[in-house]
Amino acid sequence: MNNSVERLSKNQRIQHIILLVSMIMLSITGLVLKFHNNAFSIWLIKLEGGIWIRGLIHRIFAIVLILLSIYHVLWVTFTDHGHKELMAITPRTKDFSDFLKKLAYNLGLSNKLPEFDKYDYLQKFQYWGVVIGTGVMVITGMILWFVNQSMAILPKWVIDVTMLIHGWDGVLIFIVLFLFHLYNVHLNPSVFPMSKTWLDGKISVERLKIEHKLEYDRLMAEKKYEKE
Repeated sequence: MNNSVERLSKNQRIQHIILLVSMIMLSITGLVLKFHNNAFSIWLIKLEGGIWIRGLIHRIFAIVLILLSIYHVLWVTFTDHGHKELMAITPRTKDFSDFLKKLAYNLGLSNKLPEFDKYDYLQKFQYWGVVIGTGVMVITGMILWFVNQSMAILPKWVIDVTMLIHGWDGVLIFIVLFLFHLYNVHLNPSVFPMSKTWLDGKISVERLKIEHKLEYDRLMAEKKYEKE
């Protein structure tokens, strides 16, 4: 086995970069409107060219996110690689026991860490959090985008609730992606100052053995089988 193995394919890395850019732009243009009375938000709106341009930028990247979401659904449904990744990142009962074991280790109640496969419970939480959060943002965003048509079939209180959900879901996604995810993927002491996996798709064999022992064992077994 080489000193590193491929963890993310080029396809996955491109999807991730498009998601990253679209989420950043949607967060900037969305949060400045939600907190429009803030001095920093007022400055950003002026920098973006005013409310109308801000709205245009927001909608452009909303379309980018929708197209990416459609592509991702098709990718995990109709390609072997995508479906395999979906199965690997699907939550299982083991994830709950892994969480309890990791909690016990962090509290000093155990001296043994749980062994993870390709994706641990935190990575699964982040992935499905993005999936659910994006779904909610797309549905509520479309209602607000076509608000006149929506009000023709929906009561006003639904529009008000939709606006509330859309705004605070955006705040939650920002917190999860740019604080929680940023720390776990890049600022974690094991990879500080940044994990390069999202750029080159690779992970070192040493890190794989420590952080994803079950995947490491499987790859080693496959390598041994190939030699035989």
